[in-house]
Amino acid sequence: MRILAVDDDIVFREIMKAHLDRLGYRDVTFCASGEEALNTVLSTRQPFDCFLCDIDMPGMNGIELVRNIRTTETGKRTPVVMITSMGDQDSIDGAFQAGALDYLSKPVDVNDVRGRMNAVERINRENRRFESMKAMLRDHNSVEHTVQQFDEALTLDDVDGMMHISAIHNYLETVGRMRLLNHSALCLHIANGERLFNMLTPTAFTDMLGDVAEIAREEINTEHHMMAYAGSGDFVVLLPRITQLDPGELEELLNASIKQFYANLDEPEVLRPVVTCGPIVRPNLINLGPPKALLDKARSLAQFPLPHKPRYSGFLVEANA
Repeated sequence: MRILAVDDDIVFREIMKAHLDRLGYRDVTFCASGEEALNTVLSTRQPFDCFLCDIDMPGMNGIELVRNIRTTETGKRTPVVMITSMGDQDSIDGAFQAGALDYLSKPVDVNDVRGRMNAVERINRENRRFESMKAMLRDHNSVEHTVQQFDEALTLDDVDGMMHISAIHNYLETVGRMRLLNHSALCLHIANGERLFNMLTPTAFTDMLGDVAEIAREEINTEHHMMAYAGSGDFVVLLPRITQLDPGELEELLNASIKQFYANLDEPEVLRPVVTCGPIVRPNLINLGPPKALLDKARSLAQFPLPHKPRYSGFLVEANA
């Protein structure tokens, strides 16, 4: 795996080199600034498989660097792990919203590095399989659905602000249980998603997901939200706890916009996705579960008609009357 590591601290670069050597990662390029790193990305002939970026650097900081990397063709899908001594909420939020997969705090332990690099390798395998699938589709008129599963999570890179579901899970683990109280979640479920999956080629299905994601991003129109496609027709959305959003109204707006979009494309009605919006789920301090459970609960509730959502202990569930 080819790695680019960026940190203005020469001592930490030596520490990271020792950790990576110990784990068997020796194809590592080190840069001392964001500007140097970006020039390296833009000039390299062989793309990198992973970026390890410090946040607090003079000049171009790590968050700005990641935003710039994400605009390049070779860097838009590459996993990014932020490594920094900064632990404030703004830094964490900025790192993940810029496109980071995960976040490590200094001083780093070799076992923490091992865990993050294992996750990076898994994401890279998914990306390679996705690119292989697209190559097969270019060479053939059709391809068996065995190359892609309906319950498979995808990264929709062509949609601004979309994340991999693993990045949202990692973000929630990073902020911890108590800071989880500052967040809420909902799920947008494509009710006819499995039928569309069986009707469409994998590329057409992925394009459809991208269309829904673009429309959802415009209709949600809330600052600081995070969204990912989790598989099985589910888009999970992480929101600030104080967000004032009416799920019923959002559901109506989404489906109206999707209907208009597909009418403009002159697509058959049978191919139009139909979205149900689950209620907003907020963590409950009295019975606070693990961070990932917030998203799982939002996904489970999106399957039901909005006015009849059940109330679950452990989370405060809000639905329209």
